[in-house]
Amino acid sequence: MLCKGSANNQRSSAFCSMPATMALLALMIAFAAQTSFATQPDTQTYLGTAYGTYAFVGNTLLVGQTAPITLAGPCGTSQQPLNVMGNAAGVNVPPLVTGGAANTDVSSASRQAQASANTATISLLAGLITAQEINAVSTTTIDSNGVFHTSAAGSTVSDLVILGHEYNGTIPANTRINIPLLGYVVLNEQISNIGSSTATMTVNMLHIYVNTLNILGLQIGTQIVVSNATSGMVNVFAPGIISGGSYGTQVTGQLLASAPTAPENLPCFGTGGTILTNTLAGVNLASVLSTGTVTDTAESNLTISLSSGHNTSTIEGLNLLNGLVTANVMEAQVTAVVNDSYNYILTGVDSFVGISVAGHPEINDNVAYNTSVSLAGLGTLYLKRVINNAPYPHTAEVRSLELVVNQNNTYGLPIGLDVIVGDAQIQIIPASEP
Repeated sequence: MLCKGSANNQRSSAFCSMPATMALLALMIAFAAQTSFATQPDTQTYLGTAYGTYAFVGNTLLVGQTAPITLAGPCGTSQQPLNVMGNAAGVNVPPLVTGGAANTDVSSASRQAQASANTATISLLAGLITAQEINAVSTTTIDSNGVFHTSAAGSTVSDLVILGHEYNGTIPANTRINIPLLGYVVLNEQISNIGSSTATMTVNMLHIYVNTLNILGLQIGTQIVVSNATSGMVNVFAPGIISGGSYGTQVTGQLLASAPTAPENLPCFGTGGTILTNTLAGVNLASVLSTGTVTDTAESNLTISLSSGHNTSTIEGLNLLNGLVTANVMEAQVTAVVNDSYNYILTGVDSFVGISVAGHPEINDNVAYNTSVSLAGLGTLYLKRVINNAPYPHTAEVRSLELVVNQNNTYGLPIGLDVIVGDAQIQIIPASEP
């Protein structure tokens, strides 16, 4: 359990000295008895992402994002001021992209989130498009009346040449230029969404769409983006935003990978106490693992007095590497609570039923948290793994099982493979981070 209280606050110190279950009960009772508040908690978070160049067709990556950066997770951060920068050399993937050194920047300030991407000396589509500089800027603000505003001011190009025509300075939003026998390009492409509680602005300063057969041999549906900047803000009247989610299985590695199965994520504005559920009848990853039913849940409730959330991942009938590890049931759970005095609880628990690890009879359902087992000729097995404050503060993550392959093995698995089974994670974004 992680617990934090304000200094010189007797209720906070008493709250934090209690065991987790008692503290949670005391928190609920305290707020059930409280009927008014001196101030209305207001959590503002800042979002920002940026990259230089990116090319893809459908789900196939052609050129990975260059100099990609982000302020924080999907619901942002309340910390301000904060600044993150990135840079990358140009790439050489003709006829798509040549050159394009990138510098990116995202930042938060009081009532403002901003992102920028500057891409220099680039050639696209075998020289049909060239530029000395392509600069995207996105800014999102909230005024004193709580109204959001977005802007692309500062987005410019320098010596941009398209089919012999030169462009400089500011370009009108969403300017479309046709490229015969290939497709079209949109300059200063702007996508703005403004609501009562959130706003975002994405600027793609140059966006190429390939929509016909062409002499360059590019597949129809190919897209190239140069200088992408996205900013945003979220405003919630609650002591904090609860972010996170859960998934059943995930495999990451250079030669073998599987996306998270049955994922369920928390929306930034909460679920209003409704439990979101994603269920699969089973998972079968050839030569790696199989499972029975996978059930992932996410639930949160954001009110003026209390923000809370609870995520779970339940795996039935696990069989890892043809019986190396089996389990009848594995369940990871994480819980977060923060009150209007900004005291908080973060907990992560895990449970097994019928777990067995070949060659390790000492492993049973009561195995200790953060147990690691060295598997000869394979790697390291982690059980009931609990990770706090990573990659962001005020975070708890539970992984029922994780296998990291770090040796040549008879299973034919590549070194570096990471297999996660049963993952639940949660984060509190408080109204004001230290």
